[in-house]
Amino acid sequence: MNSSSITIIISLVVLFSLALLISTGMRRNKFKAEYIPNLTKYKTDQELETKHLDKVLTIAVLVSSLLTIMIPLYYLGEERRQESFVEEFEEVSVERGHHLYEEFGCGNCHAPDGSGGAASYVEKRSGVAVTWAAPSINNVFYRYDDDEVRFWLIYGRANSPMPAWGLAGGGPMNDGQLDDLISYLHHIQVPQVDTLVAIESNINSALLRLETADIQIVNEIAKQYELKEEIEAASWRLPIAIDLLSQVEKLLETDEGIDKDLDGLNDSVEQKLSELAIISSESLGTALFSLDPNEEKTSPLRGDLSMAKSFLSQLESQVINLTITTENQDKYLDNVEQSLQFLNEALESKRWEVSFQEIADSTFSGDYETAERAVGLFNAYCARCHTAGYSAGVSYTQKIASGGLGPALRSGRANVQFKDREDMINFIINGSAIGKPYGVNGVGQGRMPGFGTALPESDVALIIDFLRGMGPDA
Repeated sequence: MNSSSITIIISLVVLFSLALLISTGMRRNKFKAEYIPNLTKYKTDQELETKHLDKVLTIAVLVSSLLTIMIPLYYLGEERRQESFVEEFEEVSVERGHHLYEEFGCGNCHAPDGSGGAASYVEKRSGVAVTWAAPSINNVFYRYDDDEVRFWLIYGRANSPMPAWGLAGGGPMNDGQLDDLISYLHHIQVPQVDTLVAIESNINSALLRLETADIQIVNEIAKQYELKEEIEAASWRLPIAIDLLSQVEKLLETDEGIDKDLDGLNDSVEQKLSELAIISSESLGTALFSLDPNEEKTSPLRGDLSMAKSFLSQLESQVINLTITTENQDKYLDNVEQSLQFLNEALESKRWEVSFQEIADSTFSGDYETAERAVGLFNAYCARCHTAGYSAGVSYTQKIASGGLGPALRSGRANVQFKDREDMINFIINGSAIGKPYGVNGVGQGRMPGFGTALPESDVALIIDFLRGMGPDA
């Protein structure tokens, strides 16, 4: 018997009791007009000790029997009832967490499904606005436990686009909201098999990044030259933008004239706005459009009046931006020159490069493919924390394993920290725990993830052999 059946039975008992009380009251009310209650003749002793007593005892036995049956039945359904409450609580928590994920824009960087994305960030060494690689979080619990994820949510990651979200870190979310967000993250976790299947594509992406590094930096340099041209052009574009803005404002204030399509714009105004849109597009780079005086909606998605107001808004933004750029032109040009100097030096120094053959000869008995896989694994799973500038892009990547959020692993550091290879393998598989020792004089902070559920031990061993094979830098 489930909880619903028990509830029905209890309701029937309550209704029966109410009916009994009401009927008793009605019988008493028959004598109300003749006698007041304390003067009404009651049952005789003979009646009280026989029929009445038997009736009361019968009711008591029936009620006791009913309770005797109901209480065990209620108890038997209690466990499932409590489980359903837990399930309902988790479902509501996940729903609230989903709202928080959307409200605070987590998906803007990590993608709506948590599969990873990008965020805008100014790289500290170069001053360049870069596209920072945001990691996937739909598999985060294969690396971190709840407390570790909570830490990153509360305090964020300094020197990265990841802000603090918890109150203790200066963010907007209280403990309850963090609980809900973590519940939602659990809800969107992909199956472990998907994480393991993605290993090969992650390795290939990391290796492709190395292969196309020169092209990527050349493109970054080209973008900086384009930015330089835009900054230098701001001074002559500003008067054009001001003039166009003034003309559009006057046109939109015009009331007189014919409006055949009844869209709120006179036909002559629509024609003139279309002409100004061409000039603005050619000189300022604003969106090009044309208005048809015979159609209320030249565009199927927006009315002509809405497009005209959007054009006005674009020009207002252009005037503001061009004014700021013109006033700070020298400063901006200096920043661009510094960025170009950094990027050209990066292209020349090629700090991201590794010699697969040297690694193969020194560590993997000349096996080039194994060396390549080991580097691909490290860059795909470790470089974000242990190689400076890696998440900002190849142009800003320093020497492999040079350290960033995590410690540098070059110069034989792995051999110093871990005398025993197996000890290091276990550490990478399990990660660090707060206050728990590891290696030689190491004390865990709970920030190092465990990769035992994200990578097979054979791949973990490849990464470790690669690191342990690194000799001291010259």
